[in-house]
Amino acid sequence: KLLGHISGHRHIRAEAMAMQAANKDQMTPQQVQAAFQQIEKECSTFLNKIAELEQEVNEHSLVLKAFEKVEPGRRCFRMVGGVLVERTVAEIAPAVRQNQEKIKAVVKRFEEGLKKKTEERTAFINKYGLNRQGSAAAAAQAQGGDARPSGG
Repeated sequence: KLLGHISGHRHIRAEAMAMQAANKDQMTPQQVQAAFQQIEKECSTFLNKIAELEQEVNEHSLVLKAFEKVEPGRRCFRMVGGVLVERTVAEIAPAVRQNQEKIKAVVKRFEEGLKKKTEERTAFINKYGLNRQGSAAAAAQAQGGDARPSGG
């Protein structure tokens, strides 16, 4: 008796999950637009972060280039956790180079994330027949609604 109840419960849960999946395919134009705007926002966030980190990489390159022109024993200052510390160029250059490599790795991961999000965006546009701006009219047409003005 208990096994029948459990398997029946699983069947109900499976039906509910199938209905949720069907509901995702039948989003209202407003839901389509909101979902598209969220994807656009995430793409924009990736682009901004990538640009910010690439600027950091460039700044590290400038510092390393400046280090090439001075002797390794020359003292320099570095900000560590909000505290300015005095070290030599020979001590700091490897740390700057290491930080630069770590930032490059993060940029690469963000670029991969952006690529996936862009692919998701393209699939979303194709699925719902959206134009580049993702207008509500195109979303309505994708849902079978009549977004055209009625001719009199």
